[in-house]
Amino acid sequence: MILQNDFYAIESRSIQEGVHTYAIHLNPLHHIYDGHFPGNPVTPGVVQMEIVKELLSTSLEKPMSLDTMGTCKFLAILNPNDTPDVTVTLNVSNDEEGNTKVTASIVGTTTPLSPQTTTEDSTPTSFFKMNAVYK
Repeated sequence: MILQNDFYAIESRSIQEGVHTYAIHLNPLHHIYDGHFPGNPVTPGVVQMEIVKELLSTSLEKPMSLDTMGTCKFLAILNPNDTPDVTVTLNVSNDEEGNTKVTASIVGTTTPLSPQTTTEDSTPTSFFKMNAVYK
């Protein structure tokens, strides 16, 4: 794993009926943020995609690689100072060829100390969504 235990740490995980849910903590002091962007860190989209791949590999206990991507949407800026704790959800299934289909999302984790991870109506902020096939 390239980023696990350095860029982010897994705080907890659960798996129920093909839904893999991870609570992770982003490291706001990681060197990636030195250049992206100084004084206003933003988690790069490619890093969010790598987190999904790494967590999928952890869940399935084997290395996975992205084959095709149906959709990928970056919905909000993920600043690790404002939102260091997020929930990554992977809905995993297999198609008829044995490929692994994944619908993934990253949302803010609501805590009393980080109210900025929710919208005005207390809905957790969605940062990222994608549908893809992995092998």
